Amino acid sequence: MAFRLLHFADLHLDHSFAGERLSGVGAQRRRDDLRTALTRILELADRQDCDLITCGGDLFDHEHLTRDTTLFIGDTLGAAGRPVMIAPGHSDPAVPSSPYRYLRWPANVTIATHEELRPYAFDNVAIWSGAMHRSDPSRAPLRDFPRIEGGINLLVLHASDMTALPPGATPYAPIVSGQVQECGFGHALLGHYHDARQGPWITYPGSPEPLAFAEPGPHCVALVAIQDDGLIDVTLQPINQRRFVEERLDVTGLTSREQVREAMLALRASNGLDGAVVRTVLTGERARSVDLDPQALAVECGDGFAYLEFRDDTQTAHDLEEVAQEFTSRGEFVRKLAEQDGQESAGAASRAIQLTLDAFDA
Repeated sequence: MAFRLLHFADLHLDHSFAGERLSGVGAQRRRDDLRTALTRILELADRQDCDLITCGGDLFDHEHLTRDTTLFIGDTLGAAGRPVMIAPGHSDPAVPSSPYRYLRWPANVTIATHEELRPYAFDNVAIWSGAMHRSDPSRAPLRDFPRIEGGINLLVLHASDMTALPPGATPYAPIVSGQVQECGFGHALLGHYHDARQGPWITYPGSPEPLAFAEPGPHCVALVAIQDDGLIDVTLQPINQRRFVEERLDVTGLTSREQVREAMLALRASNGLDGAVVRTVLTGERARSVDLDPQALAVECGDGFAYLEFRDDTQTAHDLEEVAQEFTSRGEFVRKLAEQDGQESAGAASRAIQLTLDAFDA
């Protein structure tokens, strides 16, 4: 009979979402999504009849963690109906002030609060794990690690696979896939990278729900089946219910806010944005008569989205013939620049006029 394990990481309960400019009700709803994701993960483990649940760190954001969420985590994991193993990461480090240290955790929850790698036995499988203490994020956990001989050994850790480091990411507990094999681990189930990725020796499930517009996915849990002969099969299964999506909507030629609303609803339908967190950048030239108040548009178009915001990056379409009739500095400018239209491209001159008139209106 196979040993079944569900691995997840980077849930970031109580995440602030300030970096995405989400606040108030919008941010709280996203935090509620994260709580729901934990419940959904445990339900999946139950349906899959898993023998163990592992977490590769960043279960919560220590700096923003509330007492209510701390109690929610303890109660929810305590009701999982199976063992849970946690390897603290860099956002939930095992520092003295962490609930990993002071909370009385349910009997089924094991937390690796030590920095060095130690084995934990679950049936005939050894889970090797350790914690981050923030003291040295560049500490290499597999450097000089003695090779394990015999048995089925998995590594559960919050760490950076240096062969696949995302641009701009800070490396924490750097490892390389070759070390996993050389140290005698059958596979490494990690946390830290928020998009799911899988290789012969290393798997990141990604964050269960995206946390930013720069995280298009995929966002999964890893289902692991270990046969009696030691054969390890790892499958990534999508778990997220939300998407963070950035869209652009060209309003050129639209003459009313109702037309803008209809264009946004058409974009939602064509791109499958129901239930998504969407930031829409309005572009193009808008008629001076069209009011594109971002907050009002978000209210009018918000049905069907988990969250919707607009950013106005449009340029005002000026009636150049009308402005040229003005006895103003604007009018004189347009008349003089129009005289040069034959000396340069008509399109470039027209665009220059439009931009300058925008500056007059500013």
